[in-house]
Amino acid sequence: MGRPRNRQADSAILKATVTLLGETGFQGLTMEQVARRAGVGRATVYRRWKSKEEMIINALDTLMADFDVAETGDLHEDLFAMTCWLRTGLLTAPEGRLLPHLAAQAVSDPNFPSSHMESWVCPWRDAVKAVLIRGREEGSVRQDVNITGVVDMLGGVVILRLFLGQGRPLEDDQIRDMIDGVLNGALVRDSSAA
Repeated sequence: MGRPRNRQADSAILKATVTLLGETGFQGLTMEQVARRAGVGRATVYRRWKSKEEMIINALDTLMADFDVAETGDLHEDLFAMTCWLRTGLLTAPEGRLLPHLAAQAVSDPNFPSSHMESWVCPWRDAVKAVLIRGREEGSVRQDVNITGVVDMLGGVVILRLFLGQGRPLEDDQIRDMIDGVLNGALVRDSSAA
C-alpha cells in the first residue's frame, strides 16, 4: 500500500487553481503555476490529475455559493436584496469573479460543462423565482407573466453591466430602478386606478 493522499495538499492545489483561474483565465493557467502557488511539487499535482482540464473541473466542483438572503415578504425589498447579493458576489466571491472566464470557456469549448456556471447562479435564480411565484400566489404578480424571463432580465442586467461596463457595478438606486422597470409589466394593475 502506498502513502495516503495528503488532504491538505489537495485543498491547497484546488484553492490555487481557483485563484489562478481568476487571474489568468483558462488559457493562461498551467499545472506548474498551480504547484508553485500551492507550495507543492509538480509531481504532486500530476499524480492527482491527468490534465489541466480535469484539475480545473475538480476545482470548480468545490465552489458553491452560500445563498443566505433572508426573505421579508416584500416583493420589491426581497428582489432588491437578492439582486444586491448577486452583484456583490460577482465582484468579490472567487466563484463570482470566475464567471467571465467560465462563460468565455463555455463559448469557445463545446465540451466544457456549463453546469459549473449553473451551480453558482442557480441558487440565486431559484430564490428569485420563488419570490415571484409567491407574488403570483398572493395576487400581486400577474398569472401570465413569464417568471423565468423576469429572473433572466434581473440577473442579465447585473451580469451584462459587470462584463461590458468596465467592471462598474450597478449602484443601489440603479438596481431599484431596474426592479421597478421590470416589475412594471409584471404586476397586477389596480383596476380602480384606471
